[in-house]
Amino acid sequence: MNPSDPGAPENGWASPAPRPNPFEPPPAGSYTGPSAQRPYAPPTSSEAIGAIVCGVMAWSCFPLGILAIWLGFRARRAVRESQGQLAGEQLALAGMIVGGIFGGLWLLFWLAYAAFAVFAIGFHGFK
Repeated sequence: MNPSDPGAPENGWASPAPRPNPFEPPPAGSYTGPSAQRPYAPPTSSEAIGAIVCGVMAWSCFPLGILAIWLGFRARRAVRESQGQLAGEQLALAGMIVGGIFGGLWLLFWLAYAAFAVFAIGFHGFK
């Protein structure tokens, strides 16, 4: 570098490379490609969403467990028959499993309650 050069710094050292402006936005299209290349996410089946909601809420109400199993069965069949137009098969399966667990626990509770009632009534006659 020639010190007599008008663009040269006074101390004779080369100036550092210019830094990009941190407040300048990136060029258009630098983050994502064209929208036609984005993968399509199919909508989730509303019955699958209903199955998981009923399955979770089945802890408080016995019939919701049965409803969760029924909705999950319908949702899984609809997702398979839609040929990729619907999603949510795993969500429906989760709703069926959770609803089945809570429904089974409620069924055991009511059977134990009925057995206790029969047992209590049976001992009432032995006064």
